[in-house]
Amino acid sequence: MHTHLYKKEDWPFDFSDNTLAVTTKYVMNGERPIVEVLHWDDGGWQFMCNSTTDADDGMVICMGCIFEKFPWISRFKELKSGYLSFYEIENGEWVVQEIE
Repeated sequence: MHTHLYKKEDWPFDFSDNTLAVTTKYVMNGERPIVEVLHWDDGGWQFMCNSTTDADDGMVICMGCIFEKFPWISRFKELKSGYLSFYEIENGEWVVQEIE
């Protein structure tokens, strides 16, 4: 277990900040933006750039670490299990839909 720099009261989600999530090295190193967020039925989360399908580009991180780097992901605290949200460039909006 490790610590994060934000205040515990700033944690927006209703689960532990040590909950694991999946992302890519491109998101975490700032090369690519997060354009899709998935909240799986099993409670798992993914924060994806959708610019790679290579498994070697994937990373398992804790939710606290991705929140610390991208605090704006708090906007997804109400994203229900079984749903995803993707950024629609044309409209500049996040669209939510059920995962098929």
